[in-house]
Amino acid sequence: MRRTFVLIAATVVLLAGCAKSPQQLSVRPVLDISGERWGQGQPVLVTASDQRADKVLGRLGGVYGDSATITIADDLEEAMVRAANGLLASKGLVVNSPDPNAVQLTVVIEDIRWENATSDQQLGKQIDMTAVLRAEASRGGETFSGRYQTSSSYRSMTLPEKHHNETRLNDLLKQTLERMFNDQKLRDFLLSAAPATGGSFIGPASSEPGVGDPSTWGPTLGEPIMQ
Repeated sequence: MRRTFVLIAATVVLLAGCAKSPQQLSVRPVLDISGERWGQGQPVLVTASDQRADKVLGRLGGVYGDSATITIADDLEEAMVRAANGLLASKGLVVNSPDPNAVQLTVVIEDIRWENATSDQQLGKQIDMTAVLRAEASRGGETFSGRYQTSSSYRSMTLPEKHHNETRLNDLLKQTLERMFNDQKLRDFLLSAAPATGGSFIGPASSEPGVGDPSTWGPTLGEPIMQ
């Protein structure tokens, strides 16, 4: 009887060890504000729009399967606006401007994904993460659109705890936002005078990490993607 009790207790402990609770991650990307002040006092009004098709970043799996989800705890749109405003103000732009000629800039969150990509042959866990943001800007009759994507992969012996996922998520968003504001076409649009006639600018569609490095940008939107 005692042996049976010990076996049941050990089984409960083992199952508890495999179970994973849902994780709610705080979003506070800290952007690099060093470097050139290129803003020239130009006015800008930043908003954000969370257009993700799925608000769940990923699922940890384990005993409780799909219920062990990873989601964002904060107001994601507010976090994006706060981070963008902090960087733009540090670069010399006037943020939250009531000026009617201010550029209207929307940071669109298209996708944020966390995936356990571990194969049966691998030891430990492989985690793949991706963030996709889009900049939509307008002033007068002129518009700008740019799409920015950053992907990262890392290995872990076990499924990562909340604080590890939080750190990596914020670093991913930091890289993607910095890539956005290092795009010279977006900078040129933010600094351009209010146009007399309509037009449009298309920014780069970038696909791999490499903040501010044009050699890592993907093809310009509208160009064929070579496989």
